[in-house]
Amino acid sequence: MRLVNIMEVPPGSKIAKPVYDSKLSLLINSDATLTEKLIKKLMQVDIRHLYIEDEISKGIVLEPMISDELKLQTIVFMKKIYDSQMQKDNTPTEKVREDSIRELKALIDDIITEIYSKNNQKYYSTELMGAEMYHYNHAVEVMILSLLIGKKMGLDRERLLKLGMGAVLADVGKTRVPQEILNKKGKLEPEEFEEMKYHVQYSYNILKELVGLSSLSRQIVLLHHEKLDGSGYPNGFTGDQIPLLVRIVTVCDIFSAIVSDRNYNTRISVDTALEILRSATPVKLDSDAFHTLIQVVDIYPPGTLIELSSGQLGIVVINNPNSPTRPVVRIISESKLKEDDLIIDLMKDLTLFIKKVLPKLP
Repeated sequence: MRLVNIMEVPPGSKIAKPVYDSKLSLLINSDATLTEKLIKKLMQVDIRHLYIEDEISKGIVLEPMISDELKLQTIVFMKKIYDSQMQKDNTPTEKVREDSIRELKALIDDIITEIYSKNNQKYYSTELMGAEMYHYNHAVEVMILSLLIGKKMGLDRERLLKLGMGAVLADVGKTRVPQEILNKKGKLEPEEFEEMKYHVQYSYNILKELVGLSSLSRQIVLLHHEKLDGSGYPNGFTGDQIPLLVRIVTVCDIFSAIVSDRNYNTRISVDTALEILRSATPVKLDSDAFHTLIQVVDIYPPGTLIELSSGQLGIVVINNPNSPTRPVVRIISESKLKEDDLIIDLMKDLTLFIKKVLPKLP
């Protein structure tokens, strides 16, 4: 199994994971065979990446830390919350209800349970839907990543739940930002960015009266775009003015955004994303949160195409838990899998290292 760009997938490929549409209904199931007509249909609904089974990825298994079912259930619920806040014809929107907060807490508690049950497993983001679902998927991704960092840093379960609630609800105020700004393809103009920045206050206003949402969660919602050097918003806080849990969510928010498909951007590889964050640490981003992120995410998930320092092409077969940058790889000969292809454990062959991730085979 491997993740491929839909622009590169050949007709006849076998689907390895289900794909869902904007209503989160099943669009195409696993084991289906891709035809040109089906590929075109997927592209029309902005599906950009999907998982396939082919000779190159034969025998490679991707086991998600958080089950696809639970993740989808949480995304569905977040879409429901976002939809309840969408302004239509300038009519008032209903408030987020206390029972919705209780249900969301139960889902996050289930996710925490799954995290505890897979103590040493690294996390990778599962691509299950199109870029138009970015906002709901992003909310859930930021929450999961924040929980992983929080657990690794020793937070107890009660604080993890408050962290998760703040992280997943942080962007609900984007429903009050004009859609032409929110979904603009390209760089925002200064006045558009100023409007976008208001989403944190919108989020806080939507959630501030909820009895079931802790003050700590609301603090995360309001401050998750603050930076340590004072360049963030809405208050321009610096250093210790920004609580640890807020700093965790800030790192996860940026990371998730740049490794995801969005309306105006295509995902980049995890290793490149981490280098982008590294360049902002510790001036803007918290060092402890960043270095813990490196420990909990799968830098080279199984199925990743790579080029070694030797110039050889390979595909990651399995990771070494104690050395995330030195996985076991299968060398690919002439862009094909052959009987005599080599399996190399980079922990045992220290003369080799991964030079770069390949978006596709040459």
